[in-house]
Amino acid sequence: MDPRRRSPGSIPALLFLGTAALYLFRLGRAGLYDLDEAVYAEIAREMLALHDWLTPHLDSVPYLEKPPLHDWLTALSLAAGGANAFFARLPAALAAAAAAALTGDLGRRLWGRRAGWAAGAVLATSFGFFIFGRMAMPDMLFTALVAAAFWGYGRALLEPAAPAWCARFGGAAVGAAVMAKGLIGLVFPALATGLFVLLMRDFGLIRRLRLVSGGVLLLLLAAPWHAAVSAAHPGFFQFYFVNEHVSRFLGHRKLVNYATLPIPLFLALTLVWFCPWSAFLPAAFARFRPRRSDPAMLFATLWAAAVVGFFLLSAARLEYYGLPALPALALIVGRLWGDEIGRPAAGRSRAMAWTWVGLGLFAACLVPAAFSFPRLEHLTFYNLFPKAVPSAAIPPGALASARVDDVPGFGVLVPLLETVVALIVAGVAGAGWAWRRGRRGASFAGLVLALVAGLAVVGGGFALFEPYGSEVRLAAVIREVVPAGAPLVLDGRYERHAGLGFYGGRTVTLLRGNEGVLGFGVRSGEAPPGTFASESDLDRRWRGTAPVYLVSADPDRLARMRELNPATTVLGRTGPNWLLANRPPPETLAPPRDRN
Repeated sequence: MDPRRRSPGSIPALLFLGTAALYLFRLGRAGLYDLDEAVYAEIAREMLALHDWLTPHLDSVPYLEKPPLHDWLTALSLAAGGANAFFARLPAALAAAAAAALTGDLGRRLWGRRAGWAAGAVLATSFGFFIFGRMAMPDMLFTALVAAAFWGYGRALLEPAAPAWCARFGGAAVGAAVMAKGLIGLVFPALATGLFVLLMRDFGLIRRLRLVSGGVLLLLLAAPWHAAVSAAHPGFFQFYFVNEHVSRFLGHRKLVNYATLPIPLFLALTLVWFCPWSAFLPAAFARFRPRRSDPAMLFATLWAAAVVGFFLLSAARLEYYGLPALPALALIVGRLWGDEIGRPAAGRSRAMAWTWVGLGLFAACLVPAAFSFPRLEHLTFYNLFPKAVPSAAIPPGALASARVDDVPGFGVLVPLLETVVALIVAGVAGAGWAWRRGRRGASFAGLVLALVAGLAVVGGGFALFEPYGSEVRLAAVIREVVPAGAPLVLDGRYERHAGLGFYGGRTVTLLRGNEGVLGFGVRSGEAPPGTFASESDLDRRWRGTAPVYLVSADPDRLARMRELNPATTVLGRTGPNWLLANRPPPETLAPPRDRN
C-alpha cells in the first residue's frame, strides 16, 4: 500500500454524512412493512415494555432465532424518539451510512483518494443497498459490521506498517457481527482471510491478524449473551446452534417459513441489488485481475466470493442474503472509476465502451418495464411480492359497518416509476456522453447525481406501496373500534401481523399461529397462557355473547364466521386483512367511514 495514497480522512466523514442525508430523507413516511420490519420493531418495543434486555420477545413469547444487537439498538432508538417507523428504521439507515464510509476509507487506503470517493458513492447509490438500508431489519447492521471486520483485517493484511489495533478492531467487529445475526458473522471473514493467506502463500500474514487478542475481544462481545440465554432457557443450544445454524445451512431446519431462492435467481438478485453498478464489474475484472501480484484486488474479490459462495452451498437463500458482498463489489468498481478518472482524456477502454452500450440498453428497457409493473399485482414472487390484492368477492352489505381503506392498484406507482426511469435514462445518457468526450470525472458525478435523485423518488414509493405491505392502517382502525382489553385474535402466524402489536401496543391471541417465529417459545413451554387458540376455541367464543375480534387475510373466513354467528360484522378492511367482530359495534363508536 502506497503511503502517498493516505489522503486526509475527510472522505469517510463526508461519505457518512452524505449517505445518511439520502437514507434519512422521508425515512418514516411509510408504515413498517410485514413480514420482517414489523417483527423486529415489535421485538424492540416489547424489550422496552417488558424491561427484559436479555431475552427478546414477540407477543410476550421468547424469540431466540437471532441475537439481539439490532434489537438493543432499535429499542434505544424507540426509547429516544417513540414507537414510530422513523426511529425503528434509524439504526439500519445509520449502519448503511457507516458501511459507505468504511468502504470509501478502505478504497482510499488501497487505491487512492479517487477510488475511495468512488467506492463509497457506488455503494451508497446501489439500488438494493438503498432499499434495505431503509428497512428495520438486522441485515444492514450485519453488513456494516462485516464491512468493519474486513476494513480491520484488510489493513492488517495489506498494510505492512498497519497498527496492531486494526486487526483487533476486526476481531471486535466480528464479535459484534455475531451478535447481530449469528455465527455467520465469523464465517465470512474466516473464509476470505483464510483463502487470502493460502493464495498469497505467505503464512507469516497470520501473525498480522492478531488472532489471540482479536479472538478475546470477539468472545468478550459475543459469549456473555449466548451463555446467559443458554442458562435461562433450556433447549436454547439445540434450537439456536443446531436448528438455526447447522440445520438451516443443510436444509433440515424445522419450521421453514420462507421460500429458498434457486441459485440462478439468488445470483441475479445480488446483481440487481448492486444495479446499476453491476454493469461495470466485467470491465473492472478485465482491467484488474485478482491475483497474487495484486493482493488488494484479490482481497476484495475473496470478500465478495466468501459471501456469495457460502450461500451457493447453503440450502437457505433469501433475496437479501448477498448484501454483505456489496461493499466488496463497490470497492472493485470504485477502483475502476478511480483509475478511469485519472486516465488521459484520449485513452478509451473497449470494455468500458461496451459497458456504456449495455447500460444504455438497460435504461431503455426500463421504459416499458415501468408501464408493465401493474402486471405484478396478482403475482406472488417468492418473498418479494405478497398476495396483495384482497378477494373481489365481497358479499353485498358486508362493509356497511366497516372502516375501509381503499387499496389502489399497482397502476398508482406508474407515475413515480416514470419519474425514476426518466432520471436514470437522462443520467445514463449524460454520463455516457461525458465519458465519450473524455470527461470521466463529470461522467461519474453525473451518474451518481442522477441515481441520488432517482433513489430519493423511489423512497416515496414506500408510502404508495404501504397498503399492500403494512398493517399500520389496520392498526389505526383497531385503535378506533376495538375497546382496550377486548380479546383480539389473529388468524395465522404472528410474523404476518406483527405491525398490529407494534402500532397497537397490545398482546393478542393467535389462531393456528404456534409455528413460525414463535416456534421456540411454543416448544419450550414458555408461551404465556392464552397466547394460542384452536379453531374449536374460537368457534365457542364466537357464538358467545362476549365481544371477540378477529383479524384474518383468508377471504373465506367471513362466510365461515357468519355461519357460526349471523351477527358477524366487518369492522375494517385494509390491504388483504379483514377485521371481524362477533357482534355489531356499540353505538358509542364513531360512525363508519366506508370509502368503497
